Amino acid sequence: MNMRIATAQQMRETDRIAIQERGIPSTDLMERAAAALAEEVINLTGDWAGRVVCFCGPGNNGGDGVACARQLLEAGFEVRCVLVGSREKMTQDTRAMEAKLAAAGGKLETFQPDDSGFAAWCLEANVMVDALFGIGLNSDVRGDALIAVHMMNTCDIPVVSADIPSGVETDTGRVLGEAVYAARTVTFTLPKAGHYVGKGGLCTGQLTVADIGIPKDLVDGLDCPVCTVEAADVRLPRRPRDAHKGDFGRCAILGGSVGYTGAPVL
Repeated sequence: MNMRIATAQQMRETDRIAIQERGIPSTDLMERAAAALAEEVINLTGDWAGRVVCFCGPGNNGGDGVACARQLLEAGFEVRCVLVGSREKMTQDTRAMEAKLAAAGGKLETFQPDDSGFAAWCLEANVMVDALFGIGLNSDVRGDALIAVHMMNTCDIPVVSADIPSGVETDTGRVLGEAVYAARTVTFTLPKAGHYVGKGGLCTGQLTVADIGIPKDLVDGLDCPVCTVEAADVRLPRRPRDAHKGDFGRCAILGGSVGYTGAPVL
């Protein structure tokens, strides 16, 4: 089935309508997003409870990561959940998820990149969760976030990204400074162009599109002129087994010049 591709602005507006006009609690959407993330982590670990580190930003993408950490903790995983960014900038929903994590016996730690003990713990993890930025990033990754991206990219541990790999620009696939190279990405409601084009297509890994409870009529009402092409959409005529190249006509290609013959040859 073809999937329509949405822009970051369309997703923000759809979320706003669902929450403010349809009365769907934002924390309910966050819990469902976190459940999809946790399911992907469990799939990677083969249904056994291993060790997971969640890198979370202060925004709502980070809230998805905090909620995911709690759900994995409740499922028996050994989890460390780290806030990469300013605590003062935490959204209300992310604070709510921190409180639920604490009630479950977990903790949202402050990221301390110079802590050798934390780094050593991370190197023994089975999965890392990237919940730093999501679709709202519009400037180069820097500071502690850049260090966290380096940590995820320089160890041989699979990463699951929330919505889009941190550092990828949602609508273009452009890498903003540096981006996470995820093994798997769980995006919400609809895929975005950044999952497929530019360097974003290399960063996304295996993509899962999760339904988090946005009303179907809101999603169907989006004007998405671009959609994915699936294998079933490519239909080439079947040629007879005894066919010869001369049976199908001739084609002349006029193009190229000295030094620029690659396109017509291809």
